[in-house]
Amino acid sequence: MATFELSPEVRWSDQDLLGHVNNARMITLIEECRVRWMHEIRAGHITGGGLLVARQTIDYLVPVMYGPELKMTVTVKKLGNSSFTVNTRGDQDGRQVFDHDCVLVHIDRDSQKPTPLTPELRAVFEPYLQD
Repeated sequence: MATFELSPEVRWSDQDLLGHVNNARMITLIEECRVRWMHEIRAGHITGGGLLVARQTIDYLVPVMYGPELKMTVTVKKLGNSSFTVNTRGDQDGRQVFDHDCVLVHIDRDSQKPTPLTPELRAVFEPYLQD
């Protein structure tokens, strides 16, 4: 299984009053990772930008802290008819700190309705599909 890894810069200003990275900022960092992965695999060129973030879930296992490197790893959890689920795992100091799933729906840009994933999209995502 292929993976995409990114270590985003966690800034001091990303912290909240409790001294760990704010939960809203975490979603932004995860989004940045997902967008960079999609750009690297050229998925945006295949979809024509017709993707809708339908659902996101995140399980925080321990607080994400400012300072130690945060490594994010992207895989594809599921391929459906018109949707796919991207999983982003976060690790810091040798342990998993969060698990994030994002369901993206392929939509027709004109009608704004779901449309089946094309064979080209499936071919790009399949190497990242979890076992």
